[in-house]
Amino acid sequence: MTKGPKKLREDHYTICIGAMAIVGAIQDGVLGDYTTLAIKSVLDFIIVVMMTSSMGKGSAFSAIPIFLFEGTITILAKLISPIMTDLAINYLSLIGSILIFCVGINLVWGKKLRVANMLPAVVLAVIAAYLPWQF
Repeated sequence: MTKGPKKLREDHYTICIGAMAIVGAIQDGVLGDYTTLAIKSVLDFIIVVMMTSSMGKGSAFSAIPIFLFEGTITILAKLISPIMTDLAINYLSLIGSILIFCVGINLVWGKKLRVANMLPAVVLAVIAAYLPWQF
C-alpha cells in the first residue's frame, strides 16, 4: 500500500468520525434539527481545504464517504426515531468524542490505534442507554 491512499483514509476518518458527525446526523433524523450537521459541514469544509492544499486534490474526495456516512445515519435515525432517547444521544456523543480523540492520537503521535475497529462502540452506546442502570 502506498503512502497516499493511507493518508486519504486517515483524512476521511479525521472528519467523518466524531461526536458532531454521529450526533448531528441522529439529531437531524430523530428531531429534524440539522444545525449541528450544518456547523459540522462548515468545519469539515475548512479541514478538507487545508488537507487538499497540503496533501493533494485527492483529499477533496473524502466528501464522498462523509456524505454516505452521515446520510445513512440520518436515514436510519428516521427509522429508529421512536426509540431514541436523550440518554442514547448523550452516550453517542461520548463515544464519538473518544473516537475522534483516538484519531487525533494517530495523527499527532503516529500511534497505531485502529479507530475503524472501534466503530461498533457506537452501537454499544445505544444499547447501554437502555440498560436498567446508568453509567
